[in-house]
Amino acid sequence: MLLITGLTVLGLVALVSFVRGVDTVEVVATLLFLPIFLAFVYGGMRGGVAAAVVATGIYAALRTPAIEAIGIGEFTGLLAARAAAYLIFGALGGWSTQVLEGSLDKLALYDEIDDETGLHNARYLLHQTDLEMARALRYQTLFSVVALDVPVTSFQSLSTRQRRAVLRDLGRQLAEGVRAVDHVVHASDHRLHRLVAILPETGPEGAEVFRERFDERVRLFFTARGVTLDSAGAARAIVFPGGEAEMEELRVAFRQLDADQHR
Repeated sequence: MLLITGLTVLGLVALVSFVRGVDTVEVVATLLFLPIFLAFVYGGMRGGVAAAVVATGIYAALRTPAIEAIGIGEFTGLLAARAAAYLIFGALGGWSTQVLEGSLDKLALYDEIDDETGLHNARYLLHQTDLEMARALRYQTLFSVVALDVPVTSFQSLSTRQRRAVLRDLGRQLAEGVRAVDHVVHASDHRLHRLVAILPETGPEGAEVFRERFDERVRLFFTARGVTLDSAGAARAIVFPGGEAEMEELRVAFRQLDADQHR
């Protein structure tokens, strides 16, 4: 997005200069900002400065005939101004790009929100179940998770726009329909949409009640929107301690989903 926007703006500036009848060399000088832009987007500050030096050399070469005819004195200020503009653009642009990349890397590292539904994502499930398992073992308490898998093929009758709207609406309704201490997670791959509710301080009886309601609510939601779920894929409840093997299996699957999302 940054690359496309920058190239478009620089291209428009050069086009306007050309239409207004600006000297051809100056139009080319404006176009020389394009390779500098590409260089600092992909090469950071070093790439931007290196491209600025090359652009300065090209501009000086374009001005050589005029310099030989009139003398360099008439062009000293212009050459200095162009060189300064190229170097500042390359250096500041490269520095800004590096800062932006660092911020995006940090955002990805701490990203715990699912883009499709607005619920928590796979990384959050791993983090939260780590905390809940540690607390359950330390304080001899229980917690549960309820998981429901929805095949991607169930959405084949919907357009891309409809599918996005359905998933966003599902996320809103599920987030509003649980206790403040509960956490609802969504993650998907090319086969499944995986919905998981993490229920602190919830034992087998409470988990079973929630499982039935969760399964019914999700199925009614999808049915009302033309999405049919396989009756065999019912929601399941896992209680910890007691369901260590099932919990680890779930965490392994979500660890892979997290790795796929944050490559």
